[in-house]
Amino acid sequence: MKKGFTLIELLGVIVILAIIALLTLPAVDTVVKKGSDTVYDAQIYSILSAAYDFSLKNMNYLPQRGETNYVILGELKVDGLVDFDIKNPKTKEEFPNNLVVSITNVGAGYKTTSNLSKIQGNYLYTIELANLENLSLEPTINLIGLTKNSNNDYIVILNLNDTFSITNYMAQSKSGANLTDKVRYYITENDSIVKAIDSSKSSVYKIHYFVVDDDGYATTSILNIIIADTTQPIIELPSQNTIGKDILIFDLMEGVECNDNSGFCDITYTGTINYGVPGKYIIEYSAVDPSGNTSTKKRVITVK
Repeated sequence: MKKGFTLIELLGVIVILAIIALLTLPAVDTVVKKGSDTVYDAQIYSILSAAYDFSLKNMNYLPQRGETNYVILGELKVDGLVDFDIKNPKTKEEFPNNLVVSITNVGAGYKTTSNLSKIQGNYLYTIELANLENLSLEPTINLIGLTKNSNNDYIVILNLNDTFSITNYMAQSKSGANLTDKVRYYITENDSIVKAIDSSKSSVYKIHYFVVDDDGYATTSILNIIIADTTQPIIELPSQNTIGKDILIFDLMEGVECNDNSGFCDITYTGTINYGVPGKYIIEYSAVDPSGNTSTKKRVITVK
């Protein structure tokens, strides 16, 4: 007759497995971290190399001896020198467009050991990560005649076949220096760089403005151009529609989503729930997109 494991034997196996896990997990974590660091270094190197290629194409970016010039990641993207969606493998997020690379004329014989720097000839190329951490020193870009909405977005709505000219802008550093003539921009549609806005079809464009000051601090500002459409936004409601009578509050917006082809959507609701009183309560959600298209959807909440 085949005997099973005793409780003591099972506990012993569990303890052994736990010890093995404790011994192997740090090693696995180290391997994963090293892999992430390797990819990170490769991405940094590609940005530094792109800055070098950019300076060769734009010789005015090469400074005189002892001086420093700056280029930002947004400019490297515009010139097609780095991937548009280049990401930081450590954070899984895209490197920001206002990431600054400084170009310093250090002369011959200079050496660097930093993985954020690269020497090419007499020039030191350095990624200035610290400049991203002090937002209080960033310059500003204001789009003249436009006001940001409640979500801090610049939005312009165009009808089909309307003409559009690039909005006037003004930029200045925190010290008050006028940077308007240093502003550059590029246009994207669905995260791809395009040369112009085509208003003959419904779509969403973004104009990315960016500027860097003389101290290497940079900022970006985005203008969303929405070509008017007639597509209604879509309301998606959660499956949780039953609550107990002992529940004193229930977040009616939790899990509720509003999707629209413009990428922008506002949603509100009407109706209330009398908590503690069993019954069925109707909540109606209303959604509207920037073109004025609306949709509604009802949700029945049951209090048991």
